[in-house]
Order: sequence, then structure tokens, then C-alpha cells
Amino acid sequence: MSKAEKDVVRLGVNELPQKVFEILNKEVATVVIATVDEDGSPRTAPFSWIVAKDKRTLRVGMGVRNFTFANVKRNGKVMICLLEEGNIAISIKGKARVIKEKLDSATGVAMVEINIEEIKNDASAVSPVKSGVRIDINDKYLRIVKEVFNELKETP
Repeated sequence: MSKAEKDVVRLGVNELPQKVFEILNKEVATVVIATVDEDGSPRTAPFSWIVAKDKRTLRVGMGVRNFTFANVKRNGKVMICLLEEGNIAISIKGKARVIKEKLDSATGVAMVEINIEEIKNDASAVSPVKSGVRIDINDKYLRIVKEVFNELKETP
């Protein structure tokens, strides 16, 4: 295992390693966010509008009509899975809250802030992660996507 891989994540830390911080701010990562439904069942959904405000705080653009958003509003418990090249496989446990009900840049999208509570290394030496999940942005929506990322990064 390289020094960079060793430095990526240690069990129990609550601050993003520099490499993960950089990946999240490149506007290319897709993560899976897990929340808890009213009946206690887990619910997962992919999200691509995610940035690291700092090493202990994430921001996500989240559709206000989806179950994940309703779960965040109700109890705020989240777990985020990030898979990226360089054998980065981490789980980020956090407490989420809505900080802006409606983005200026996208109708129907809210800004959710996640305070990181714990980061867990899920990487494996036996089956390393070779690449992350990527989405293809339709040219029609490219301007809106850029505006959403800018708003997530710039809002105090």
C-alpha cells in the first residue's frame, strides 16, 4: 500500500483526508447517501451535487421531492459511500440539516449541509477500487450544474 493510500482514511476520524477533500471539490464525484425512512428501513440514493465546504462539512444539492430529502428533514442521520480511483472506499457518517430550502440556481433543489461525525475506511487490498462512479451531464443542463456547484461552494 502506498503512503497516499495509507493517508487516505483512518478508522474513526471525523475530518476528510486531503485527497478526499480534493476529489469532492473537483465536481466529478457521485456518492451514495443512505438515510433512514420513517419505518426504520434504510434508503439509498446517488447524488452528484456534492462538495466539501471544509474538511468537516459537506454540502449537497438535493431534490426537495425525494425520500432522502424528507428523511434528512425528519432525523438528519446520513451515511455517505464514496468510491474513487486509488483504492478510495470510505463511509462518512454525519448529521445533515437543510440550510437553504431552495437554491437560486435550480428550482426544486435544496442545500443540505452535513457535519461529519466519523469516516471509516472500507478499502480492500484484495480488491482495490480502480475508478469512481461518473455521470454524463447533458449539454442542455451543463450551465445549471455549474451554477449549482458554485452556489454550494459560495453560500456562507
